[in-house]
Amino acid sequence: MRLILLTLLLITPVSAISVSYELSPEIVLPNGYADCLIRISNPNLNSTNVYSISFYSSTVEILPSSISVGKIAPQSSYTFKVSMKSQIVGRHVVEMQISLENESITIPIELVVDDKFPQVAIVSPLYKSEVKNARIAISSPVTLRDLRIEALFNATPKVHYVGTLSGAEEVDFKFSEEIEELHFKISFYNGKSYHEIKRSLKANYLESKGLATNLQLSRDVLFTGEAVNLTLEITNLRNDEVYLIEVNAIGNGKFARDYAKIEKLGVGEKKLLNFLFSPRESGKVELRISYYDYFGSKHEIVESTSIEVLEAKALQIVNLRTESALGKTKISGEIVNYGYRSALSVGVSAFCNDSKADYFIGEIKANDYETFDLEVSCRNATLELSWWNEAGERFTTLESVEVKVFKAGESYATQGNTTPLLIAIIASIAVVAFVIYVALRHRK
Repeated sequence: MRLILLTLLLITPVSAISVSYELSPEIVLPNGYADCLIRISNPNLNSTNVYSISFYSSTVEILPSSISVGKIAPQSSYTFKVSMKSQIVGRHVVEMQISLENESITIPIELVVDDKFPQVAIVSPLYKSEVKNARIAISSPVTLRDLRIEALFNATPKVHYVGTLSGAEEVDFKFSEEIEELHFKISFYNGKSYHEIKRSLKANYLESKGLATNLQLSRDVLFTGEAVNLTLEITNLRNDEVYLIEVNAIGNGKFARDYAKIEKLGVGEKKLLNFLFSPRESGKVELRISYYDYFGSKHEIVESTSIEVLEAKALQIVNLRTESALGKTKISGEIVNYGYRSALSVGVSAFCNDSKADYFIGEIKANDYETFDLEVSCRNATLELSWWNEAGERFTTLESVEVKVFKAGESYATQGNTTPLLIAIIASIAVVAFVIYVALRHRK
C-alpha cells in the first residue's frame, strides 16, 4: 500500500486478476463522503468470472454495499465507484470481499476520519489600544475546495474567499476591540461533501508602544521679548498606520504658529515639528496631540514643559550719551541683544512735544549690538526702543533722557565753567591798554 498526499493507491494481484483502488479524499470529516474508485483487471487471454463484490464494516457506511460484476473479457478491466462515510473519528477498515468462480478474496481499505482540519491559528501579535491585524493561518492535510472563512465578530473584511486550499494559506482580519476569543465560520468542500465548521481562537494582547513623543526647548530660561524654539519629535511605534495627526500649542504668549498637521504616519515613521514661542511670563506650555487609527478612533497625548522668563529685556540701551550744540541735542548709544535669537526690525525713537527723531537699525543678531544717533530739540526726551522677535511679537521699552535747550547764539563752551573765559578777557584788555600807553608816549 502506498500513501500519496492526494490519493491512496493499492494494487493487489489476486489469482488471475489484479485489483486496485484509489480513495479520494484520503481523509474526511465526520459524515463526509470519500469516493473509492475500484478497478478489476483481467490480464489473461481468457475471460474471468467475478460474481460479486461486497463491502463490510461496522463503523463505515458504504454505498452501494454490494455489486454484481459478471464476466470480464480477456485483457480488459471493470471499473466502478462506491462512497464511504463514518460519524466516528479515527481509522476505519472496510473489508472488500471479491467472489470469484473458485474462491473469495478479501482486501482491506482504510478510511481516516478526522475532525481537526482545517486547522486555524493566529500567527501575528495583537496589541492593546491599536488596530488589531490578525493574520490567520489556515491549513489542511487534504485539498479543500471553495473554502471561505468568515469572521463572526466585527472585522474588516468580514469574509475571505480562499478558493482551493492545498497545504496552508494566510488571511488578514482587522478589528478594533479587545475580544477574548475570535470566532470563525469556515465552509468548504471536502471531496463531494460540503461542510460548515466553527473555530474559536483565544486572543492574547500585548501592550502597545503607541506614539512616542519628545518635546525639547532650545532654552528654558529667557529674557523678556525673545522667542524660544520648541521641537516636537513624533515616532509611530505602533504596528499600524495612524492618520490626521494634529498638534495644538497652548501657552501664555504668542506662537508663530500654534497648529500643525501630519496627514499620515507609517509604522516606525518619525516626524519633527517646530514651534516658535514668545512667552509673556514664566509658566507652562502644552502641546496637545490627537490622531486617528484605521477605524476612526481618536487618541490623544499631552506634552508639556516649563519656561522661566526673566524680568530683564532681551534688548537694552547701554552707554547712553548726550551732547548739546547749536540748539540741538545729540543722543547716542548702543543697543545690545542679550538674547539667544535675532531681534528683527529694531528701531529707536526720541520724542518730546512735537519733536521726534527715528533711527532704524533692522536685525540685531543674538549676543550682538548696534549703535544709534539721534537729534532732538527738547529738554526732556523719551527714548522708545522697539523690536519684533522671531515669533512675530512686538516689544517696546521707554527710557527718559533729560537734556537742556540752548538759547540762540549760545555755545556749548559758555554753558560750563566761565572763569577761564573771564581771565582771558581781562588779559586781553590789559594788553590793549599797555599798547595804547606806549604809543602815546612816543608821540610826546
